[in-house]
Amino acid sequence: MKKRYYFSMLSLFPIILIFDGIYFLYHRSLTIFLTLGSVHFVLYVLLNLLGSYFIYKPIDKVFARVGDMDVAKKRISQLTWYSSAWIFFLGNLYVTIAFLPLYFFPTIFSSPENFAIEKLPPELFFYSIVPGIYFIYAVFPAFLAYFLINDFILDLKETVYKEFKILFATGKKKIGFTLFFVFLFLVFVPSLLVMLELTVALEIEGKFAQFTKLSPLETVMIDRFVVFIGTILAVVLITRAFTKPINSLLHAMSNVREGDFSTQAALITEDEIGVLTKEFNEMVQGLQERELMRDTFGKYVTKDVATVILKNNINLEGEVRSCTILVTDIANYTTISEELSPKETVLMLNEYFSVLVNIIQQNKGIVNKFIGDAVFAMFNVPLDDPHHAVHAIRAALEIEKITTTRTFGNKHQLTTRIGINTGEVVAGNIGSADRMEYTVIGDDVNVAARLEQLNKHYDTHILVGENTYSMAQNHFRFTELGDFQLKGKEKVIKVYTPSAPEKE
Repeated sequence: MKKRYYFSMLSLFPIILIFDGIYFLYHRSLTIFLTLGSVHFVLYVLLNLLGSYFIYKPIDKVFARVGDMDVAKKRISQLTWYSSAWIFFLGNLYVTIAFLPLYFFPTIFSSPENFAIEKLPPELFFYSIVPGIYFIYAVFPAFLAYFLINDFILDLKETVYKEFKILFATGKKKIGFTLFFVFLFLVFVPSLLVMLELTVALEIEGKFAQFTKLSPLETVMIDRFVVFIGTILAVVLITRAFTKPINSLLHAMSNVREGDFSTQAALITEDEIGVLTKEFNEMVQGLQERELMRDTFGKYVTKDVATVILKNNINLEGEVRSCTILVTDIANYTTISEELSPKETVLMLNEYFSVLVNIIQQNKGIVNKFIGDAVFAMFNVPLDDPHHAVHAIRAALEIEKITTTRTFGNKHQLTTRIGINTGEVVAGNIGSADRMEYTVIGDDVNVAARLEQLNKHYDTHILVGENTYSMAQNHFRFTELGDFQLKGKEKVIKVYTPSAPEKE
């Protein structure tokens, strides 16, 4: 980046040299052109390089890992003004070098027949030539330097952010002030100079031919052509001052749109675009936190459900819903776990639970919790599912099939008992202020747990209550096992087991 800064500062020399070449049309003196060109080389190349070195030194130290970042950040924020002020100083130095010899030694240059310095009218010199030259060679280069270095700083801040993860402050600059600044130097001041030059030229029109063959209008046009060339360069730089940060922000937006919520746009301007970038970064940070919550919650429910819950589309305070509850348990789990080490037990259960969770979620169910080796799942909560009983039984049959055809952990065959029941439950956040859990409660929940345990009595794998049977009887074949009074319940319910896969 150091070389880029030096190049930006030194690029003013060829611009100034172009101005000199245009003014050659005015004085038509090769001696003057070469002399002033040499002065510009000393000022805008040799002396400018020295000044640029000291201006950029605090920033260069940081990239060399030996500098103070706070000092560098401050210098980066002030770099446009430091650089512009330095170029303005060089411009003033040039104007002094150019005009003092002409004032004290009017015959310092040989005078071609079409240009006689000693014949310059004082009013033309002081009210037209001096303001014009001062603007072209001192004010305008400083103006160009401001936007040249500003263009460099936009890339520098992007580089600092990528390398050091440093975000700059938004600052208090206003785009409106910048545009006023641009209007002042590209429109108002040049127009004022044109009026001043024309006024003076017309007043001394009779004396004009004494020092140049050019008409007053032609001399004014030369000045305007110089400003026109500089204006083209300025417009390009000014345009980049707005499009660069906008394009950087659009690139960051594109990354977020593609799902990269770790994206942070570099704060490279100190105006309203910088404020917009800061707001964007805060928004993305919020999205990242929300996505993290969704991913974390998605480990317990499906991503779709997590998204809906986080969008507050679900009543978390509690609501009565029809729900199908599915409860599983591993037969003879105590005996199996006694034969395994804790590590082997965890490995086996994780593999087993992964299979069950995947099956339940594919059938629109939500795994609400794990209780030891048991799984508690619910259907139609929190998202609506008109066929929740059918999906619960379908999930149970798939679990039964896969657990009887494969092993888990270190080749352990696991038999799963499943109880399913449908009824009215209360769904919502249950717990204390410090620990909340979205779950369902109600008598029918307990019935599902009792049905799971009842599998031991009937030597079955899946038992469903009569409410579930009523909703799914047209989708599966069932075997009625009779009436049964569940433990701890006075009510007698009919118990069924799915005896075949879904009906064709």
